[in-house]
Amino acid sequence: MTKHTPKARLYVTADLLAGRPVVPDREQQHYLINVMRLAAGDQVALFNGRDGEWHADIQMTGRKSCDLLPTDQTRQQVASPDLWLLFAPVKKARLDFIAQKASEMGCSRIWPVRTDYCQVARVNDDRIMANAIEAAEQTERLDIAEIMPFTPLDEALAAMESDRRLIFCDEALAGSDSAGAIATLSAAAPLQRAAVLIGPEGGFSPAERHRLDGHENCLKLSLGPRILRADTAAIAALTCYQSVCGDWVG
Repeated sequence: MTKHTPKARLYVTADLLAGRPVVPDREQQHYLINVMRLAAGDQVALFNGRDGEWHADIQMTGRKSCDLLPTDQTRQQVASPDLWLLFAPVKKARLDFIAQKASEMGCSRIWPVRTDYCQVARVNDDRIMANAIEAAEQTERLDIAEIMPFTPLDEALAAMESDRRLIFCDEALAGSDSAGAIATLSAAAPLQRAAVLIGPEGGFSPAERHRLDGHENCLKLSLGPRILRADTAAIAALTCYQSVCGDWVG
């Protein structure tokens, strides 16, 4: 059988086995047939977070419908780092950005948390998930981040395992003489299980700071001399972690 370069990459929930057809959902069929203009015999890449990555052939089942027939596994399943992102959500476009970039950066859990100064009352979990899936499809990731419901910060902290390091990105350290993020993480490494915490635009309240200071296994992190916006801070912190403790390390 002649092999072709996949022309699209999709996340599916079905099990992936050679010769077992996968039925893409309506949006995926529209994307493949109407947007990408693929036809019978064209090949796509599939992943489901469990069975690695597979190549699959398009089989037309109607003028505007198709099945996907897995042919061969091209990559074994690999888990992303055990890295969580906890963040106070921001307005829609920037929330989309955080979800996309956290997925691209390899977070295993994306968790919006309600803080005292948070200005967002509700979060669309489905929208966060859609952004995480799209980012995973585009970046060759083999799994999908777990999307947690919008949760009060205290409850999220209480749910963390005792051996998970809480990396508290403290905007109050901006411009101080504290060690930089890379130096702080290097001194604390290795960190196998971590949760990066990013606050809202208004920062953390005094009561939250008191609780965070008393949290077991907490590591305060400075993200440089300037106070960063929440979406920028999330990317900066995850970049620092991945370059010192994560799967960027050779």
